[in-house]
Amino acid sequence: MPASPEQAFLLLVSASGRALAQSAARCGMPVVVLDLFNDMDLRALASASRCVAGRGGKFDGAKLLAAATELCPPEACAGVVYGSGLEGRPRLLERLVRGRKLFGNAPATVAMLKDPLRFFPLLASLGIAHPPVRLEPPDDASCWLVKRIGGAGGSHIKPARSRHRARPHRYFQARQPGRTLSALFVADGRQAQLVGFNEQWHTTARRSSPYCYGGAVSRPAVPASVRAGVASMLDELVRATHLVGLNGMDFILDGETPCVLEINPRPTATIDLYDADVEGGLVALHLGACRGELPPISQSGGSRAHAIVYADRPLRVPAGMAWPQWCTDLPAGGSQIPAGAPVCSVHAAAPTSVEARELVAARRMQMETALWERAA
Repeated sequence: MPASPEQAFLLLVSASGRALAQSAARCGMPVVVLDLFNDMDLRALASASRCVAGRGGKFDGAKLLAAATELCPPEACAGVVYGSGLEGRPRLLERLVRGRKLFGNAPATVAMLKDPLRFFPLLASLGIAHPPVRLEPPDDASCWLVKRIGGAGGSHIKPARSRHRARPHRYFQARQPGRTLSALFVADGRQAQLVGFNEQWHTTARRSSPYCYGGAVSRPAVPASVRAGVASMLDELVRATHLVGLNGMDFILDGETPCVLEINPRPTATIDLYDADVEGGLVALHLGACRGELPPISQSGGSRAHAIVYADRPLRVPAGMAWPQWCTDLPAGGSQIPAGAPVCSVHAAAPTSVEARELVAARRMQMETALWERAA
């Protein structure tokens, strides 16, 4: 039902809104959520929610704006927090936040950071290492990747082939050996503060998208020199771009030199791995940072991991499915999941990142087995 003008609601918009809604619940803030799935556990967290998916795993812009107007009009909106899914659509983001307070980076900032002709020269001017990039196809494509400008989640990344030609929303990036890491950080427009490092992996369930995000584990082993270097790097980037709120930086680590791939100028999927450690939750931290407040973040021991369970073939979710407590993003019974789409997420916690990653991998396999056995 539509939000009441007598009470202000936070509008959350993300490809998957459950993690943001879960965090907002910790600080007692009522939310309206628009995402691509409207899963069962999300509905339980939100005052109102709706699926606004279009084709190809993207937002339907018209549905998104109409739902925002109906469920959380400007006069009943305490502000907008957005996650993934809008990086390549700054004009849609601009229309969404019109008349509403924005808690996050401005559309112009997002557009700049996602433009390879502006972002990578910025890195070079700051002395920050990054893989070679180009808009024209390389003569030898074997050591290159092709990416969509403004893409998210890795499903848009492919190995470059000789058939790939220059396109308005495409660029080429040289492959880089090393570990795939990310840094979740919070910024106030002047400086950055690290929340934590994560090691990421790709899913093997989507053969056509070999770089699609499969999950991540927090607090992997990272040399102290790298930690210090990344913290300094983030401060420089924040001063240059005036980033605010929660953001992520993806990088490759080969030895002790971080090679930056991209900045995600919004809360990332890895907020799931740290929210329980932050008093009041990471959404509260995000809102405060957007207001210029940057309190110290305490770090607890141990590690958390999450992984996405994908459908490797079309799946009808069994009715009455008994979901373990360590599962989230739960589709309703009877839902039709197309091949390659996410089914749910699994979580694990352990004393070390190695143990957490092993446990979440086992739980992912357990859920895949249970889903297919029940659906048979």
